Amino acid sequence: MKRGNFISSFNYAVQGIISSIRTERNMKIHYLAAIAVIIGSLFFKLTRLEFMLLFFSVSFVLMSELMNTAIERTIDLVTQTYNPLAKLAKDIAAGAVLISAINALVMGYLIFFDRLNAATELLVFKLRASDPHLAFVAVFLVIVIVVAGKLFWMRKSGGSFFQGGAVSGHTALAFCMATIISLIVVKGLVTGLAFFTAFLVAQSRVEGKIHKVSEVVLGAIVGTLVAFIIYRLVGYYG
Repeated sequence: MKRGNFISSFNYAVQGIISSIRTERNMKIHYLAAIAVIIGSLFFKLTRLEFMLLFFSVSFVLMSELMNTAIERTIDLVTQTYNPLAKLAKDIAAGAVLISAINALVMGYLIFFDRLNAATELLVFKLRASDPHLAFVAVFLVIVIVVAGKLFWMRKSGGSFFQGGAVSGHTALAFCMATIISLIVVKGLVTGLAFFTAFLVAQSRVEGKIHKVSEVVLGAIVGTLVAFIIYRLVGYYG
């Protein structure tokens, strides 16, 4: 193969990846999750086999999403009208992405569960003795911060105190409660389910076109940080 052809093929492949990130919201989520998992793995002593399985699982999800995007674009190129076969093809492609994502979740659970469980036991042991009113204080502060953020940015981004706006209040409260649960309950599975539920709340706000992805991410950060700071600082030193 000529050098020019190889470089051109490589450029086309990179262009395809970049285009998918720009145009597909799910691809953005997958890439951010992949980067977070790979960087997070550096803080754990993974064996070569564990890292290989983790990297393969992450790559498999990205490849499945790329194939799903390519299939959807091809079908849209062929027909713009509703066709049961076109819908079936898109659904099957989306199913492949779902299976790859479930595979990645299971792989991550098997690799990180024991490590995360052991690493958090000491912190959770200290926080379990914290006063119950800390949870109320954390939730109250989240509400105050969210309302203040909506008030400050209302003219710029639109929305109201209870719908839309610069910060997703539902997401902030969901992640605040999930963080509180994770700091009180010494169970990795319970923590995972709590944050998974919070993620579903965040996704519903985006799917319902009530909030942008950036507003949901900001809400998750606010809720998590407030709960952690209240429990870590006040709970530890109080």
